[in-house]
Amino acid sequence: MRLLHAELRKLNRPLFWCTALGFALFAVLLAVGGASNAQQYTQTSPVPGCAAMHLPASISCAEAQRTAEAREEQTRPERLASALHTAEQLTPLAGGAESAGLMASLPGVLVLSLLAGGHVGGEWTGHTLKSLLAQCGRRRRVLAAKVASLWLAAVGIMAAGWAGLALAGPLAAHVAGLPAGRLSLAHTVDRSAGQLGRALLVLALFAAVGVLCSVLTRSTVGTLGACSGVFVALLATAALPGLGRWTPATWVQNWMGFGAGESSITALPDNFWSRFLSATGAAPSPLVTALEAVALAGTAAACALVADTVFRRSDVTG
Repeated sequence: MRLLHAELRKLNRPLFWCTALGFALFAVLLAVGGASNAQQYTQTSPVPGCAAMHLPASISCAEAQRTAEAREEQTRPERLASALHTAEQLTPLAGGAESAGLMASLPGVLVLSLLAGGHVGGEWTGHTLKSLLAQCGRRRRVLAAKVASLWLAAVGIMAAGWAGLALAGPLAAHVAGLPAGRLSLAHTVDRSAGQLGRALLVLALFAAVGVLCSVLTRSTVGTLGACSGVFVALLATAALPGLGRWTPATWVQNWMGFGAGESSITALPDNFWSRFLSATGAAPSPLVTALEAVALAGTAAACALVADTVFRRSDVTG
């Protein structure tokens, strides 16, 4: 615990606070943009005139206008449902699910890459690792404290994003004139709690990969580049036929319950992960999802084990 406290004190610096502020600001701007997008769904599109349709004022123009009116009436319920869904995403409690989805996708990868680069890779760049090991020679404990502190920092940043959304989300929905949400309080709490809980496992995977990249590259910039490259490669691999379902990228998507295909494209994105993956048919069963969660935990443990093996053999005197 003493090592963990020391690592957390090291994280109390501008890198962490700027990253937390940046993520919260990103979440708020995303909420404002989502509310603006949903606002368009609540507005009725005017029927274009004959000149706009490049038609003479005749029976054919009248028929075209009636067709446009019928299409507007046909799509209006779907557009209003989309606006209602966005309004439900912008409630204070629903902000937890939104923040969790962002942290468990590419924004979270970027956050953990930055923190791992500065917090772990920076130990080599700044030549401070040997001093740390002189105080505590058990490298496994030092590495475990690094992983745990990164994970806790990511959880704190996720909470910061939730706080920003809780404050700005309802205001953005009000300014955009979105309809009031209809979801019950119990449903909203259950949704947010579930997503926040699932995100903890994904953040553990991100932290383990970040530490592994730090140990391998032994530099701040190298950690940032390697960590980002690993997850981009995983997303690309998930698109390969016959291989996608066996990759951590797909496991993250199924574990978090991210929509696939067209269902992932909404006015307010709840993640930046599944839209880079193709739809894979029916949703997985609860048993398959549980097995994929075990696979994610195993992958995180394997990354931590490899990092420990490499770290114990690394020369830190240079």
